[in-house]
Amino acid sequence: MTNRLEGKVAVVTGAGGGIGSAIAQRFAEHGAAVVVHDVRDEAIAPVVDAIRSSGGRALGVACDITDVAAVEAMFDAAESEFGLVDVLVNCAGTSGNGDPRDPDRGPLGLTDAAWTRLLSIHLDGTFFATRAMTDRLVAAQRGGSVICISSIAGLSGWGDIHYSTAKGGLLGFVRAVARQCGHLGIRANAVCPGVIDAGMTDPVPRALIEPMKAMTPLQKYGSADDIAYACLYLASDESGFVTGETLSPNGGLVIY
Repeated sequence: MTNRLEGKVAVVTGAGGGIGSAIAQRFAEHGAAVVVHDVRDEAIAPVVDAIRSSGGRALGVACDITDVAAVEAMFDAAESEFGLVDVLVNCAGTSGNGDPRDPDRGPLGLTDAAWTRLLSIHLDGTFFATRAMTDRLVAAQRGGSVICISSIAGLSGWGDIHYSTAKGGLLGFVRAVARQCGHLGIRANAVCPGVIDAGMTDPVPRALIEPMKAMTPLQKYGSADDIAYACLYLASDESGFVTGETLSPNGGLVIY
């Protein structure tokens, strides 16, 4: 196997399961030293063990992605263990399924707390991690790759209002980072999964997502590895002329 990420150090947030776990493991298989982040230690440990048992290098870090000091400490730990981080995958998030609603406020009646919490995880956490990485890269005069896991909800509006808003916000974020950091050799891109049979869709009743499968031209769900391999391309030097772009493995569900 060609080690497409040999010599690279990657942080994958939200890597304790589902898509994030698949990304971390594929990166390690291709030679990267990987920092496996999640909010819970017990979610991280199996992923780190799987990477190490396959001969890869991994460090587990549990922290709240919305805590600025904790995020900075994670990047300090990564650099101490492996060296400068040059690949970041912002995968930490929550679907918001089951978030409380105010029955008197109609279709947009999420509680204020539910709205704020979800946007903080997806947007604040992504900003804090990306800033921590780019600060260190600029100081070292090095380039790197930022990848944000968005969603077809950010492209089409499918999904709850706070989830679609957050995922759409990530698309604007990567374009702004691409423009402002490109001259420094720092690239930023988004990956927008379709309906993926892993992790985030587990709480969603099958009756709600089966119609989306039927609408998908490929007539199937995607897998976590479908997203991991898209990220592998964007993390590697193969995509050295790609920035500010959106790659959407969705089986043709969203076609423009």
